[in-house]
Amino acid sequence: MNITKKEETNKNIESTRGYIYDTPYTDIFESENEYKIIFELPGIEKEDINIKIEKDILTLTAESKKEPIEGYQCIREEMEFNGYQRSFNLNGVVNTDKIIADYQDGTLTITLPKKEEQKTKEIKINIS
Repeated sequence: MNITKKEETNKNIESTRGYIYDTPYTDIFESENEYKIIFELPGIEKEDINIKIEKDILTLTAESKKEPIEGYQCIREEMEFNGYQRSFNLNGVVNTDKIIADYQDGTLTITLPKKEEQKTKEIKINIS
């Protein structure tokens, strides 16, 4: 799994192998200090996930690998290459240097810490 910023890499993922991209089912949660984005990515291996941040846009791309069966010739092929792609505008509220991603059993969780100035602050006002 890769998390990169454009400054670190200029790798643009586009498939030339006939992938069909779906939008993964996604849940987004917010706490006082961070956001969590949870993606369902069935059939995807950890090393086939790419998370990129470019111009404050977080983009997830994930592609499944379809390997031929050694010693066999395919006589009928109905399963297509599939992949997922989704982008979110971070609107300058996320500390992109501290993003964490975790992938287990087809579920990717990305934790996006808020910048200090974006955190909720409580101010006590004395009323006389």
